[in-house]
Amino acid sequence: MLHSIAKVAVSLNVDGVTNNLVERLYTNKRKVSPHLSRRFQILGYHKVSPDEHPFFEPLPPDIFEKQMQFLKSCYRVMSLQELVDRSARGEVPERAVAITFDDGYRDNYDYAFPILRKYKFPATIFLATGAIGSGKLIWHDRIFDAFRFATVDRARVEDAAVPELKLQTAEARQRSLESTLVRAKTLYGDQRRRFIDDIESKLRPVLPEDADQRMLNWDQVREMHRAGIEFGSHTVSHTILSQIPRSEMSKELRGSKEELSDQLGAPISSFAYPNGKATDYNSEAKAVIRECGYSCAVTCCSGFNHAFSDVFELKRGLPWQREIEVFRLKFFLQRHGLAS
Repeated sequence: MLHSIAKVAVSLNVDGVTNNLVERLYTNKRKVSPHLSRRFQILGYHKVSPDEHPFFEPLPPDIFEKQMQFLKSCYRVMSLQELVDRSARGEVPERAVAITFDDGYRDNYDYAFPILRKYKFPATIFLATGAIGSGKLIWHDRIFDAFRFATVDRARVEDAAVPELKLQTAEARQRSLESTLVRAKTLYGDQRRRFIDDIESKLRPVLPEDADQRMLNWDQVREMHRAGIEFGSHTVSHTILSQIPRSEMSKELRGSKEELSDQLGAPISSFAYPNGKATDYNSEAKAVIRECGYSCAVTCCSGFNHAFSDVFELKRGLPWQREIEVFRLKFFLQRHGLAS
C-alpha cells in the first residue's frame, strides 16, 4: 500500500513541487516556531555491501547509488560540520542534507566511497577506533558472528540474566540473539569481554577466513580523508554511554578523539552516540562530550533538525527503505515533520 502511494506521489513530483513552495517559508530567524525554522536532515548509514547478513543487513550498493542520485537532483548535500557551523550562525540553506556512517566498516571504502566520489558528496564516518586497523571486530559483530556461524542448536551461558540460547529455527535464533544483545549493552570493559568470550565458546562458530578484515584500516581512512571525507568519534569500544560511569565516558571520548587526530593530523569535532537511542545517552554524557572539545553529537533518533536544534542531540534518519519511491516519500515527510 505504502509503495503504491509512494510511486504515485513520485510520478506526480509531489515532494519536489511542495518543497519549492514550503522551503521558502522556513527562516533562520531565532524568534519563530520550530515549525517555521529552516531545517536540515542527517542520514545515518552503517554498511553498504552486497553481503546478505541475516542480523545486520547492509544496504546494497545499487540502492545506495539510487538514493545518492535522488539527493543530487533534489537536495543540497553538505558536510555535517559545515551544517553545524552554519546553524550556529543562523545560516542554514534550503534543502540542506548531511550524510553520515557509523562504526567504520571496510565496505564504506569498497562500495560507498566510490559512489560518494562520483556524485562529489561530502560525508562523515564515525569510527569506533578500537576496531580500526587492529584486526578486531566491534563487540556486537562478534555476537552476530557467533549466532550466524554457530555449530550448535542450543546452549546455556554462565550469565544468569540470559535465558537458554535456542537456535533450532530462524525465529528462535533471532529471539536468543536479541536477549543476548540486550544483556551485552548493559556491560562494558572486562565484563563484556568475558560475556562475549563465553557466548563464542558455547556456540562454537566456524568463522570465514576474512572475518578479521571487515573494518577499515588507517590507510583507507587517510585516503578517504584526503578526498574530503570527514571523520568523527564513535568511542573506542562502541560502549553505550548511559551504561558507564563518567570516568569511563571520558576515557572513551578522549581516547577515540586523540587517536583520530593523531592518525589524520587534523582536529576532530563530531561524535555519534553508540546505538544512539534516547536511552543510550543522558545529560551527563552530553556534558562530557562538551568537556572533551566536541562541537556536535548525533543520535539515531529520527526527525529533522531546525536552525537552532541542540547540537549535542542532533537527529538522524536511518534509510532502511529499499524502494527508492518509499525512501523519497519518507524523506520528504520527515523533513516537514509529517512522519518520524
